[in-house]
Amino acid sequence: MRTEHTLCIAFVILVVCVTIACSGSPVRPEQEKPAGGDAAATPVIAATLVASDKSWGNTEGPAVDSKGTLYFTSRGTFKGIAAWSEREGARQYLAVATKEGPGGLWIDDSDNIFLTATGERKILKVSPDKKVSVVAENFEANPSLSKGPNDLVVAKTGTIYFTDPNGYYGDAPNGTIYRIASDGRTSVFSEAITGPNGIVLSADEKTLYVSHNVSKSTSKIEKWPLNPDGSAGVMNELATVNNCVADGMAVDREGNLWLTCYSFGAAHRISPDGRIVGTITTEQKALTNCIFGRGATNKTLYLTSSDMERVTGYVYKADLSVPGIR
Repeated sequence: MRTEHTLCIAFVILVVCVTIACSGSPVRPEQEKPAGGDAAATPVIAATLVASDKSWGNTEGPAVDSKGTLYFTSRGTFKGIAAWSEREGARQYLAVATKEGPGGLWIDDSDNIFLTATGERKILKVSPDKKVSVVAENFEANPSLSKGPNDLVVAKTGTIYFTDPNGYYGDAPNGTIYRIASDGRTSVFSEAITGPNGIVLSADEKTLYVSHNVSKSTSKIEKWPLNPDGSAGVMNELATVNNCVADGMAVDREGNLWLTCYSFGAAHRISPDGRIVGTITTEQKALTNCIFGRGATNKTLYLTSSDMERVTGYVYKADLSVPGIR
């Protein structure tokens, strides 16, 4: 009787253990995070449309001044810089770099606008009173391959970094990343990657990040530690992102990068260890670049886009929980 009772208890315990094992255990948070460039199961935010115009065409290069006004490039029937604010809405600001329209913009602490004049093969500066001056020209390391400057970032030291893709995918010749020192001298920063496109600095300005495409659906983000003189240290890969044609980027205060994916209508938040930890979607697929607001709007990420035909330009915004840096 005692033996039978003991066997019954053992059987019940076995059944309970098997039931618990089959039902599974709670998954730890780190197990839920996607690996590498997989965007599955990440938080998704739908961006809000704030402005659009058929004269903008391929809208690019967002930048925000000290008053919170958003500027961006227009490459449609109007070629130049457009502007938008909550109070004034959208307007044409300045016709400049009119061969193709400007590419990237950057606004410094004095509200000077720096821009890549792609067709003119120049880096230009627009003062707050709209006076235009040339910062760099005749810099091409490979003039026959150059497609013209694309995107740029300006450090607080005055050093400017900009990209010239030479082509956009894995079968193109390597492009060039340039550095303009504070004394105005232009030099090659790196020629190590194909199609360098978006370019940003880390919050402490000790690391340079560049996005590029290795195929028509796979992109990478590379990073370089900066030497004291602003030259390149040893390049390392931060992330490989699938289903993405990499374009412009922005950085938040936690060290995450926001990477826009042209033709996929998405911007991904890339963690400092290279994982996708968030996504913003837009209705239009031709997403080109992004920038955080300043001051009261520093938790707002602005995104530029167009339709795939590059006829109508669009500006979106997404309100986030973590503030950004410029």
